[in-house]
Amino acid sequence: MKQIRFLALLSFFVSLGFAGCNDSISQLSADPLESHPIEISIKQKAVGKYELELFLPKDFGFQMEAPHRILLSGADGLKVTNADLKLKGPVHPKKPEYFEYLKPLTFQVEGKGKLQLDAKLFYCNFVKNICIPAKVNKSFSI
Repeated sequence: MKQIRFLALLSFFVSLGFAGCNDSISQLSADPLESHPIEISIKQKAVGKYELELFLPKDFGFQMEAPHRILLSGADGLKVTNADLKLKGPVHPKKPEYFEYLKPLTFQVEGKGKLQLDAKLFYCNFVKNICIPAKVNKSFSI
């Protein structure tokens, strides 16, 4: 009888431990998508012509062969008419599977309003030796 109570109590605590672990695992997997070290800037080059620049700190790099996805859309009177959103740049001298840096991405717009950037970018931390997907959502006034 004592053994049955002990086993029941033990299985209860073990199931609580696994439930707690599952919560922390799901929370950890969501965090990298929401916070990232990627900096974004937009520069006007001419009337209606812009450059989008993506930066990472030292000891980070964008993966060359990852399925990066970048979407630009206009709102409030702004229309994106042309965009070259493929990541390009020189190969990293010490890590050939990464870009050393990214060349600016070019796009053209008509009108004025809000530019919405939605992207999924894959970057790696060379110090921690991990690669992480970043979900980027940012709005700019043009």
